[in-house]
Amino acid sequence: MKQRQQRSTPLTLLCSMILIIGLVTSVSAEEADVFSQPVKPLTTLECAQCHEQVFVDLRDSGGAHRMVCRDCHETFHNAKRNLTWDQRVPACVDCHETPHGEEADMVKCLDCHSNAHAPVASLDIDQLEPLCARCHEQPAAEMTNPSAHADLSCNDCHQEQHGYLPKCIECHEEPHSPFINSSGCMQCHPVHNVSEMLYGGQIKNSDCAGCHDGPGAELQQGHLAHSLLNCIFCHADEHGNTPDCQTCHDTPHSQEMLKEFAGCNDCHGGPHNLLPGA
Repeated sequence: MKQRQQRSTPLTLLCSMILIIGLVTSVSAEEADVFSQPVKPLTTLECAQCHEQVFVDLRDSGGAHRMVCRDCHETFHNAKRNLTWDQRVPACVDCHETPHGEEADMVKCLDCHSNAHAPVASLDIDQLEPLCARCHEQPAAEMTNPSAHADLSCNDCHQEQHGYLPKCIECHEEPHSPFINSSGCMQCHPVHNVSEMLYGGQIKNSDCAGCHDGPGAELQQGHLAHSLLNCIFCHADEHGNTPDCQTCHDTPHSQEMLKEFAGCNDCHGGPHNLLPGA
């Protein structure tokens, strides 16, 4: 047993020496060859080892800019002192051209999109407010009409970040009918021109009765032809539109008879609680 151990010791030493020599030779060959190897471009994860916050911004808020670094930074990492900013950093117009026009205050992209790696999340709404109308021309034009909304600034409603759309009930707390969504409100109330009330054929009598509860109840209790109609059949297209009886009924009675009455309601009551006639 002792002789076997003595024989194995030289063999073990020999194997260990061969392994050590092989490792040293391998490392030496790699070191000698390192400068003859091509320098490969960094991967996005390798960029992130130094530019960690940039990587986080792109990952969490990059939007359409969430792409591999070299899609924009085509020049391999370069810190030569004689390079200009434009040579180091890609120009926004290379991909986006001039989406907001070519006026001087609309081509300095980083004035508004302060972080190119989080282009929407980095928008400063206080900085943007004087420029809202430059992109949002139609809402700006509608806001020139007198109304309670016209007295507000854009940021009073769009207050948290660019693109934030508030719910109507943040200010108005269900004024006349149960709130479902803001789109329902805007069927009648154009949000940037609330002085005007428009509606289409989808408005129910119960919606109108939310404010006009008296006429709503009268129609619901009636039993003549008017009780079968939707409010918008008579009050069509625009809030406050009140037609003359003659619009539908022409002149069913002789002029001689009409001379004795001030109007249709003298006999027929109101249009919402129509009577057969006295």
